[in-house]
Amino acid sequence: MRLFAIAVVSFLACSAPAFAACDLSPTIGARAEARAGQDIMITLAVENRGDTNCPGTIEAPPAASYMVDIFLSTDRNAPASWAIYNATWREDVLLRGGRVSRTNSIGPGASVRYGAPSYEIGPMTLPTGVPPGDYFLCAGVDQGSRVAESNERNNVACNPIRILPTLRIDPRRGPRLPGQ
Repeated sequence: MRLFAIAVVSFLACSAPAFAACDLSPTIGARAEARAGQDIMITLAVENRGDTNCPGTIEAPPAASYMVDIFLSTDRNAPASWAIYNATWREDVLLRGGRVSRTNSIGPGASVRYGAPSYEIGPMTLPTGVPPGDYFLCAGVDQGSRVAESNERNNVACNPIRILPTLRIDPRRGPRLPGQ
């Protein structure tokens, strides 16, 4: 009898459906070059790769729905929680205008394009004081971990961006790069 019970429990464990959950994954696009302090437009989409609805803030309470942060980073890693805005450069800084807080719920296998129909949102302002060089403009979805997901490791997507030297404006000679 004990062996039969073990066999039945094993069969049910193998045939039972997996825990149903949503799985949010962003996609971001932006131009390849910009200057510190400049406004930029981005393209943003969020896909639900899971098998249940992912609640957005338009249809669900904010404490139980996702938002998206757009931040500038030297790597592809997200901050531990929400990105924090600052007008001047620091690692993983939230861009001005970079929190998408009015989000749509997304059904299983569906995606939402923000800024549709043109698929662009912004302008978002890059912080001032960013040293010239190579960075990543990233979208982090559900950084506050408010939505239960089957995979929390795919919540960040990044787009490479080169920050160009800031132009100095000399009223007598016009725009100049530093050192000119």
